[in-house]
Amino acid sequence: MSREKLFSYLGLKVIKIEKGYVETSLEYSENVLRIGGVLHGGAIMTTIDYTGGLATMTVNDGEDQVTQELKINFLEPMSNGPFRCVAKVVRAGRTAVVVEVDFFDKDGVLGAKALGTWYILRGRRVAK
Repeated sequence: MSREKLFSYLGLKVIKIEKGYVETSLEYSENVLRIGGVLHGGAIMTTIDYTGGLATMTVNDGEDQVTQELKINFLEPMSNGPFRCVAKVVRAGRTAVVVEVDFFDKDGVLGAKALGTWYILRGRRVAK
């Protein structure tokens, strides 16, 4: 994923990858803050989207996928980084994968909770 410029710009790092599970981290930096020193909601959403997509890649046999739907509840303002994002596959079907994603600050405070669906593009393979 480091080949993707947005991934690099945001400072996202993959911490752990297992089948059906991915953990990423996001550094606290000016690139991802809004006025007031709080992590921008768009940076949280992007981190959740990337992390959920990576979790989908662990169960979709190398087929490409796109985000079909992503619902996020922002629970707390986040300013205590680095941040951790954890994605767990809830159900892997033939054409869609449902993933639950949590976003935490460095002390383990849950800042956002998401549920997303990734649509599998059958016949379009990607390098992992």
